[in-house]
Amino acid sequence: MRWVTGVVLAGSVVAGALLLKPETVYTHTPITTSIVFQKEIARIFQRKCFQCHTDGNISMSLTTYKDARPWAVAIKEEILERRMPPWSAVNGYGHFANDMSLTAREVSLILAWADGGAPSGVLLADESKPPVFVPPLNGWEQGTPDAVVNVAKDQKVAAGSPDRTARFEVASGLDRSRWLRALQLNPGDRRGIRYAAIYEAASGRWLGTWTPSNPVNSLPAGVGIQLPAKARLAVEIGYRGTEEPVSGAAELGLYFSEKRPPQAAMPLEISAPPFTVAAGKTREKVRTETVLKTATTASALWPRLGAGAKSIEVTAIKPDGVVEPLLWLKNYRPDWPSSYVFREPVTLPAGTRVISTAYYDNVTDAALQARPALSVTAFPPSRPPATLAP
Repeated sequence: MRWVTGVVLAGSVVAGALLLKPETVYTHTPITTSIVFQKEIARIFQRKCFQCHTDGNISMSLTTYKDARPWAVAIKEEILERRMPPWSAVNGYGHFANDMSLTAREVSLILAWADGGAPSGVLLADESKPPVFVPPLNGWEQGTPDAVVNVAKDQKVAAGSPDRTARFEVASGLDRSRWLRALQLNPGDRRGIRYAAIYEAASGRWLGTWTPSNPVNSLPAGVGIQLPAKARLAVEIGYRGTEEPVSGAAELGLYFSEKRPPQAAMPLEISAPPFTVAAGKTREKVRTETVLKTATTASALWPRLGAGAKSIEVTAIKPDGVVEPLLWLKNYRPDWPSSYVFREPVTLPAGTRVISTAYYDNVTDAALQARPALSVTAFPPSRPPATLAP
């Protein structure tokens, strides 16, 4: 997710469970910091908030001092409570290109700003104008797609409606087999869409996800997913109501390779059989193990844990006994799911045991049905070029 703090307040302000309110700003508030919005804070928000926090987006705007200043105390509390941003991956258990967590320096700057009176920093500046560039809400980030598919054309999101997930099956429109290299969802109205996951309908193979902070899914260079002619796609969209009714429609852009890529992605699914968590049961452990029959390179993970899930740990144990931590979601956030894209693809030899351990709490009075699943974008390791014998 290019985004980071975008989810910062999105995860709680929009969730409907947030009790924080904008702070009343008094003209006599003492200023005790040199950290100011117009410089340090606006730049952090630009890097890590604007994917969610702009006008017409999924959460309130933080693009101007006038917008952000009333929320200074709320921002501080969200950071201290580790609700902002809703990035569940623990540092050191995998390294991800779309890591949206705040760095230690970013945290210290935001806290110093909030504690120091949240100053603007520029005298006579127009505090109703953004001091940094604000990206547009929509548009194709990799240029015009090779194919565009309309999704949920007539779907509406009612005002104030709770979280819900809808699944749509659409025709790809392909008249011949093509090699998919990237995809992007382009929501008609970002206010009501939290995430989307795209699958090949016939096989159930995961193709990619969309979140406000990570809108484009690109495969590593030289890797492609083959889609057959007339392939149908299943698009799962997570909706959430806002203050007014909005459209739930979207466009799905597909990008193809002109030629067959050197490596073809192969589906890899790690899932447990359906199981029941008894009413009142906590720390219910579900362990799943898969042994890789061939050497495999993994570039992204997409966990789906369902209701009641609290955490998941994914570990690879290589044949020589070396343990490779792949992912640990210590505090799983079902309201803000994410894919996890490795900064560098991870190659695992044949015979590697991939172990997924998930924990569930059922605080309800009824039994809970659950089935943790993990999709992996995987492909064969690249081979070194052949050398001629002297």
